[in-house]
Amino acid sequence: MDNSTIGGRIQTLMKSMGLKQWEFAEKFGVSKNSVIRYKTDERDPDAGFLRKLADQYVNINWLLKGEGPMLIPGPWEHDSTIQRNDRYQIVSGRQLLIDERGDTYIRSSVFPILAEISAGTPAEVIEDKDNRLQVEIPNTYIPQGAPNYMAFMVRGSSMKPQIMNDDIVLIYKTSEWDKVDNLVCAVRVDGGITLKRVKFDHTKRSLLLEPINIDYPTLILDHDQTRDVYLLGTLAVQLRVYG
Repeated sequence: MDNSTIGGRIQTLMKSMGLKQWEFAEKFGVSKNSVIRYKTDERDPDAGFLRKLADQYVNINWLLKGEGPMLIPGPWEHDSTIQRNDRYQIVSGRQLLIDERGDTYIRSSVFPILAEISAGTPAEVIEDKDNRLQVEIPNTYIPQGAPNYMAFMVRGSSMKPQIMNDDIVLIYKTSEWDKVDNLVCAVRVDGGITLKRVKFDHTKRSLLLEPINIDYPTLILDHDQTRDVYLLGTLAVQLRVYG
């Protein structure tokens, strides 16, 4: 994408925010026609539009002159109590819209690791009440916003080789069973939680919680048993400890 003009940079900004043209116009209080004219360099952005961009920490110097990073850090991102955890590497997740290695500043969110999740037989949740472990995720991996995700530490080997013991998984919160067939999910069963691939056997009216590791059995729950089964969410991002 050409970032040599204001219009090109506005298009880059829209893409980085994951917004369609009408959504971008609505978010920043301008008409769709104005956005089109900004994008095609037929009109320079007006002051009110620029102020609203600045409220979202868009670097106006970058927008108008192409200088510096696209975004500037918000005040919360200078908090000395929040430390980056460089021991984790993202091994799966939504592809970044912007190259992290470039000079564009990418905001991130810090997630406490709430508890361990069993990659095996559903196990009781052991919460990390002190939130001593945290992981930092670029916001481009969490398009639904940080409050809609939660992080767990994997315990067990039933999801090998895709998901290993000690991996960190970020779960997108959802309770809609009809949208998770064949997806890896966090599921609560009889008070314990487990990480498994969810499948439905509509003929037998059964719910299958499948491991990836063939050495582990599939948990088959018939229609009567599923009353005590709750969907916590789907696997969104997976991280692995290294070093």
